[in-house]
Amino acid sequence: MRFLAKLLASLVIITIVALGALLIVLSTNYGLPLVQKAVSTFTPYSLRAESLDYDLLTPLSLALHEPELIEQENETTIYRAGYASIALSVWDSLDGSLALQSVVVRRANIDLADKAALPTSLSVKHLALDDVAYQSNSFAFDHADIQVSNWRNTEDKWGSWQGQFQFSTPSLSIDGQTLSNLLLDSELTDEKWEIWGLSFNSEFGNVTGSATVENKEVLLHQLTLSDARIERSSNLANLTAMWGSLSKDYDIAINRLDLLDVSASVDDFTLEHLNLSAQSVNLRNGELVWAANDASSLLSFNANLINYDTWLMTDVLAEMSLSPSRIEVGAFSSKIDDEGYISFAGDMTPASLSLRSLVLNGLTLEVESELSTTLSSHWKRFDNIRVGSLSVRHTNVTMPDPAFPFQVIGLNLKGKDLLLRQASHDGMWLGQLTGSAKAASINRILVSSPYAAMKVEEGIWQLDPLSLTFQQGQLAAKATANLSNPSRPWTLEGTGLSLPTSIYSHWLGLNLPLDGEHDLDVKVSALGGDGDSLAYSLTGALKATPHSTVIQVGEDESFSQSLMTLFSDKRENAERNTLPISVGEVNITADRGRISLAPLSLVHEEKRSTLSGQWDLVTGGGNLSHTNR
Repeated sequence: MRFLAKLLASLVIITIVALGALLIVLSTNYGLPLVQKAVSTFTPYSLRAESLDYDLLTPLSLALHEPELIEQENETTIYRAGYASIALSVWDSLDGSLALQSVVVRRANIDLADKAALPTSLSVKHLALDDVAYQSNSFAFDHADIQVSNWRNTEDKWGSWQGQFQFSTPSLSIDGQTLSNLLLDSELTDEKWEIWGLSFNSEFGNVTGSATVENKEVLLHQLTLSDARIERSSNLANLTAMWGSLSKDYDIAINRLDLLDVSASVDDFTLEHLNLSAQSVNLRNGELVWAANDASSLLSFNANLINYDTWLMTDVLAEMSLSPSRIEVGAFSSKIDDEGYISFAGDMTPASLSLRSLVLNGLTLEVESELSTTLSSHWKRFDNIRVGSLSVRHTNVTMPDPAFPFQVIGLNLKGKDLLLRQASHDGMWLGQLTGSAKAASINRILVSSPYAAMKVEEGIWQLDPLSLTFQQGQLAAKATANLSNPSRPWTLEGTGLSLPTSIYSHWLGLNLPLDGEHDLDVKVSALGGDGDSLAYSLTGALKATPHSTVIQVGEDESFSQSLMTLFSDKRENAERNTLPISVGEVNITADRGRISLAPLSLVHEEKRSTLSGQWDLVTGGGNLSHTNR
């Protein structure tokens, strides 16, 4: 036993002395040849290097300057770098694997095809690649710095790692997109990849952000795009396709999105100098969706110019909150076509629209049939519509409907506490409203300086006054309606001097082919709950004194025959002639839906005729009597 103990002690001493001698040799000029001899003896490779750095104070690490690893069989260079250092992890290598504490490589070209030449059991706790380059068909970078923790040589293309991953390069190309000044600071834990910071510059602007990627879900904590100039190009199409593929493969949630000084010109859409901030934006299968917890998405933006189709908005400013059940607009304002101005604030739900304020100033609006249909459909989506404060000034509105063209020049409206739609019924159910204009054309009848004032108090709607000025006359009217009563009783009073007689055919759709002027005095009342209520209740009187009257008759129609078509629903598009006639005073009375026309004298070329009529709105029957003298 003593012999064996002495022998074992001698072997340990000899091993320690030999190892010490080896370490001493490594720190001398003979260190590099010794390493080269060991590599060529124990591996199928040979090693070349300019020099070797070794320090006895760190005995498990060494560094090589300008190293080159060559395959002995065919003299092929496998690896070449400007500098390489390794530090062995003894304890992790006791199981027979090659475990390195750290590896630092500088100025190398990465070739993934040569990864297979590395030991399959190789692992590196800290891998640093400085000033390295890589190039493939779709991916390339140069002068990059890479740091990876716990890297292992696996069958994966780039191996696998757990822990920190840091990457920076002055230039990276991916699928034709060139990114410059790329910085990435991240950490991979199991299947969770935390991107603490990402930034790069591209032809579409500068990007910074942070994110978490886990289980096909991407949570963007913050994403910023700044100084972007976006135009239609092949690179934009490729980027859009890449984003479309990414957004379909991953569910994307964005906690905060910022766009700073972004401009774009794509097809019929132009955007200049947009600044936007959004919170809680979610994408699923490439489509916008709401968060599972029904959280509001906050959005604010401003832009120098937004041009879509024929709409031009400048100095745009908006702040809003969006959720599945409500859109809250804190503020929106914009110049329109460099002359007009619009601003509003309020809330919108699927069933109601409530604007705290609405301001329109200096606009020129042309509401064509398609736009009118679209606006009408959106309007009817709401059960209730409110406007707390309404201000419209110096606005022009044109509705080029061939059946009923309408134009207002210099429109001014001022309203307060307006309820314009209630329980899916249009009307003015609450509030105060005044309106005026410089001029108007209502179905080809010119009106100057129209004015109206109305209000609703305790359920009573009042119009007082309504004033319309025509080319040679004027109309003044007032009206009331009890909105709190389901029967909707209403009254109307009006007086007019030299009113154009054509207003009845142009505005009310009556077949009354008369032109000229007339004085008017009317007072009627009825129930407006429905058509039957109106028919049973219409009561009142109308008195008119015509002046300079002419009647339109067909080419093959006599004066007497033309008189019998008055007030009927008959419509004729044939050519018509005008005949001057003298008309006496018109008196029409209504009593609970029964309408009477008192005998009316008409004279044409000394031919005198008398008209009288009776109609019953309840039965729908009636007739017009005609006698000649």
